[in-house]
Amino acid sequence: MAFIDNVTKTDEQLTKEMIDSMPEKYQKSVGFPIWDLFRAISKSLILVWDKLKYLANLDDLRNMDFESFKLYVFQRRGISWKDATKASGQLQIKNGTGTITIDDEFETASGTKFVATETKIVNSGDFVNIECTQSGLVGNVPMNTITVIPTTIQGIIEVTNPEAFTNGFVAETQEELYERYIEDLQNPITSGNIYHYKKWALEVAGVKKADVKPLWAGDNTVKVIIIDQNSQPASPELVKQVQQYIDPNSEGKGLGEAPIGAYCTVASAIAENLKIDLRLKIKTGEDFETIKNRVKASIDKYLADLAFTDPNSPDIVSYAQIGFVILSTVGVEDYADLLLNGGTDNLEIPNSDTDRSVSVLQTFNATQLEI
Repeated sequence: MAFIDNVTKTDEQLTKEMIDSMPEKYQKSVGFPIWDLFRAISKSLILVWDKLKYLANLDDLRNMDFESFKLYVFQRRGISWKDATKASGQLQIKNGTGTITIDDEFETASGTKFVATETKIVNSGDFVNIECTQSGLVGNVPMNTITVIPTTIQGIIEVTNPEAFTNGFVAETQEELYERYIEDLQNPITSGNIYHYKKWALEVAGVKKADVKPLWAGDNTVKVIIIDQNSQPASPELVKQVQQYIDPNSEGKGLGEAPIGAYCTVASAIAENLKIDLRLKIKTGEDFETIKNRVKASIDKYLADLAFTDPNSPDIVSYAQIGFVILSTVGVEDYADLLLNGGTDNLEIPNSDTDRSVSVLQTFNATQLEI
């Protein structure tokens, strides 16, 4: 159908072509029945022609505008775009007694705002559910940072969040949605097979990748291991969301997406901590701390792309590839004394029949190399 791209027709041209194909014994002038009939037909055919041109241009779906692409994949594969989510969690009353009302405000010292999502009478030690007022990563704050009460709440003196908030995620990009669409096309999804469980997990906002372990604890058992949007171990909140979506409470009752009798357990990947040491030489005029942070970000991206590469094999953190990533970073001239977990060997990230790990850059030590 590629030839359609190079052909442009109007309804006038199409009418003329049909009129010209009629024998001369017929009256074909404007206003006569044959002309009126072909004119009406040509207008309908032009609409069909435009649809054919639209379909012919779908060879590279990445070139479609995002809204059209979202509609396209939903109509054809039932794949919904994942919007951004707001970080949420529990706020503890450290001191005070009173009533928290829906939309009561709380903040971090830096001004990130949260609001209560329930009305509740509370005492010291009690908890109340809150969520960030903004979607995305901004609401992912460390523990004990939501401590400001910008507007007085009668009887409430001191609050905090005893756990970090980690479930705020940015919206899915067109490229990420495209990857899910292609994976859905390439993998034969049928009722309750491995690919189906993977698809269900990826439908939950915040899940980047998933690995499925069939029969991990005996007959009729399935384990789905997930990592979050940043290719890091999933938070307990995200694990719970996926669990409730696929098989609530892992009871096998068919109350989620999984079929009756299939006991699905959702778990986070295990963190395989990585320590990197090196000496870094930067180009003249560059700031060392800026380049150092840029190198770390490049390595983080390499590790994120590496995660869950092959369901049947462990991920391999390549010493050579890490070196290539460092040298490819803008502002880097050279490096020396690169060590991965104290050595120069490749690192194998565990992947068994029951569990799977993901590499996490826990420690990054870079000092300046002067030559």
